[in-house]
Amino acid sequence: MNNLKINQLLDRLIAVAEDLSMGRYGKYDDIFELTKSGQYPPLIARFAESFGMMAVKVEAREYRLEQIIEELRATEIQLRTAREQLARENSSLKKNLRRSFPFSSILGTSPQIRELIGKAERVADSRLSVIITGETGTGKELFAKAIHFNSPRSAKPFVAVNCSAIPETIFESEMFGIEKGVATGVEARIGKIQQAQGGTLFLDEVGEMPLQLQAKLLRVLEERTLERVGSRTAIAVDLRIIAATNRDLAKEIAKGSFREDLYYRLNGVTLRIPPLRERKGDIDLIARQFLEKWGRSCGRPPMRIAKEALERLRSYAWPGNVRELDNEIERAVALAYGDIITSGDLSEVLQQAPAASGGRSLLKDSEKQLIEQALKEAKGNKTQAAERLGMSREGLRKKLKRLGME
Repeated sequence: MNNLKINQLLDRLIAVAEDLSMGRYGKYDDIFELTKSGQYPPLIARFAESFGMMAVKVEAREYRLEQIIEELRATEIQLRTAREQLARENSSLKKNLRRSFPFSSILGTSPQIRELIGKAERVADSRLSVIITGETGTGKELFAKAIHFNSPRSAKPFVAVNCSAIPETIFESEMFGIEKGVATGVEARIGKIQQAQGGTLFLDEVGEMPLQLQAKLLRVLEERTLERVGSRTAIAVDLRIIAATNRDLAKEIAKGSFREDLYYRLNGVTLRIPPLRERKGDIDLIARQFLEKWGRSCGRPPMRIAKEALERLRSYAWPGNVRELDNEIERAVALAYGDIITSGDLSEVLQQAPAASGGRSLLKDSEKQLIEQALKEAKGNKTQAAERLGMSREGLRKKLKRLGME
């Protein structure tokens, strides 16, 4: 074998190496054809074949990298498009939420309710904490949402917590969060307070909050920081608190079941929602709105309420307030044969109830009747009965105890 042939092969290999270094790729079959001829010493032939295989692998790797880069670029475009779409949907959702909870959605023309709405509108733009008082079913959460979604915090979360529905054993971790490994199998979880960052935390039935946790909530409000269960790291929080209760917190303070210092922290402004029996003039308007809502939902033609049925609605004590009226109209729409709601379409409780003129004892009796009817319809199942009444099972248990029904 003369040196000329060997030099020609080496020149070819050098050319391939230069092409690879410049990112130029071509066919390398001629290298393998040259070595197949058997005209080169075995060591040089092996070197040339190994070099050719390396070149093929480098080209394949670079080709795959180009594919990956193209795929990443396509994914980036998809992600950017999805992010833009999500931003549009998020903006639309926020606008819809503001439209869904305007103060005008709170039904009522009575002087009490109009004055209350005006006060809520004024407080919405402030940073003040709010306590909303009123009986179960008067619409406390509706007011809370209207305040939030018409405030500067409307773009941030509205987090609702039913203090009567959370078992005391997990209340702290639910509210303040918990660190991973505090107990076997426990994963890290942020609490309701941190979820409401920048927005509003709605504490429904705040009077049911365990006493030992009230001190921890007070510290959050005073220091604007919280610590998760199992952690000593302070986390900054910025939120507004709207609390609601159907209890007389002054009496709870006197009994020692609610902290006075927490009450003053929460009570920037108090909104008392009057029960439905105190604003009889709103019953017709609210009933007709619910009739339109449920008639449309059930695909019924326009419906109306007969005069005698309206009289029944006006004279009833409504212990469950607006929520109970809503459930009553939904039931009547479902059961009515024609387009007119008659007295016969109303629930047994409503048909048998006397006029609402007997004060608190009548209200208590009506509330008992309502609960007994719900339990009867649920065949004694308290969870289902609670759902019918629009409350949690724990709330129903406490209500039964308070009314001496347990």
